[in-house]
Amino acid sequence: MKKKKYLFAVIFIMPAFILYTIFIVAPVFFSTYYSFTSWDGIGMPKMNGIQNYIKMFSMKDYWKVLLNTIKLIGASVFIQIPVATILSFLLLRRTKGYKFFRTFYFIPVVVAPIAIGIMFSIFYNGDVGPVNQLLDLLHLSFLKQNWLSDVKVVVNSVIFPQIWQYIGYSLVIIFAAMKSVDNEMLESADIDGANSFQIFIRIVVPMCWDAIIVAVILVVTGSLKSFDYSWALTQGGPGNASSFLAVFMYKTAFVQNKFGLGSSITVTIMIYSIALSAFIKRLHRN
Repeated sequence: MKKKKYLFAVIFIMPAFILYTIFIVAPVFFSTYYSFTSWDGIGMPKMNGIQNYIKMFSMKDYWKVLLNTIKLIGASVFIQIPVATILSFLLLRRTKGYKFFRTFYFIPVVVAPIAIGIMFSIFYNGDVGPVNQLLDLLHLSFLKQNWLSDVKVVVNSVIFPQIWQYIGYSLVIIFAAMKSVDNEMLESADIDGANSFQIFIRIVVPMCWDAIIVAVILVVTGSLKSFDYSWALTQGGPGNASSFLAVFMYKTAFVQNKFGLGSSITVTIMIYSIALSAFIKRLHRN
């Protein structure tokens, strides 16, 4: 009987295990292998040890792109998560219509990032885009920029749409945790004279901290593999001024045909994701 149960479990687990191995484990293995080779994607890979990593870490563009990625992570953690948390609390305190607003905030998440990137490329157009036109209307013409061609502002222009789109994603996670907070506790705090800010800081946020940490980990790992917005808006340009690690990897591997060097960038993305996730969890535990 136990053997039959074991066999039954294996039969149901195997399809998921096979798919996971093919699409997750195997690519990680091959990327790691190719990162130690010199390969143009056509001929046979030639082992070159850690030369790809030495070359990668000596490239100024790599550090520029890494800095852009850190900026995206910072904006995601310190803007997206707080805004999503505050909006979640406002929805929690609203007894009527919260389902409508929850759906309203989540709508951008289901739109393809490429589509949103194209939409914002129109917004940012220096001649006919509504951003510069609005600044003219408000008599703030001195703030007008070439949003997608000026190296000083282009990375911020690329970061903003991503933060805007995924606020709803973080909101749904955090709001679900807030809905599980005992309503009697909130009512007791109201009766005791606590204002909304005190309830938010001293009761709601501490009780939803686990969900907030999950949201933080998701936005950090998502930022490390961000590709769509940079590619749709500027293709990582000018130069690599608006590239993130995933875009830099793509351009290195598939545009320059340096698959070995591109694979080494992929490995660093994976290492950063694992290390930051572990660090955040450990920080939360402590």
